[in-house]
Amino acid sequence: MLLTSELKRKGIHLASLSIPIAYYLSPSSWSRNWERALLASVILSLAIEVFRLNNRRIRIVFRHFFGELLRNHEEASLLGSTYLLIAMLLTLHLFDKPVAVLALGFLVLGDTVAAIVGKSIGKIRLLGGKTLEGSLSCLAVCYGLTLFMPGIPFYVGLVGALTATVFELLPIPLDDNFRIPLSAGFAMELLLR
Repeated sequence: MLLTSELKRKGIHLASLSIPIAYYLSPSSWSRNWERALLASVILSLAIEVFRLNNRRIRIVFRHFFGELLRNHEEASLLGSTYLLIAMLLTLHLFDKPVAVLALGFLVLGDTVAAIVGKSIGKIRLLGGKTLEGSLSCLAVCYGLTLFMPGIPFYVGLVGALTATVFELLPIPLDDNFRIPLSAGFAMELLLR
């Protein structure tokens, strides 16, 4: 994918940062409402996906409007945005607020920076075409986020950032929008218990 297409895709990705920020700033009594809203979004997204994947005309229209933003594998499978919504729902449901917000921040900011740095200045190739420069920038951003989250000890933030970076790097056949926040969230939550 060309850098300009990746920048557009990551611009949309960055817009999703509004969800964990708003969730963090909202009262704890609203947690179930956040989960319900995300569940409704997941159901709507999956309904659209079913129509897109099973109707040739809808696929053509969808490709016309969003073609440059799609990755090759998304032509015949779920979109990254659908995985993102599912991961957000599960992350908010499974983890305490600080861990959930950090895990989603790792996904949105860490993954975005890794992709942009890796595609623009990355030279040292690692697994699956990812770059050392992209991975190191992901780690730096993820760890930097932990410094702004009260109640997360140094070692917990470091382990969460390392976990997010490793799961962003590994060529596991599961969308990184799904694997990054859940793996980092589980790692941090286990250390806090």
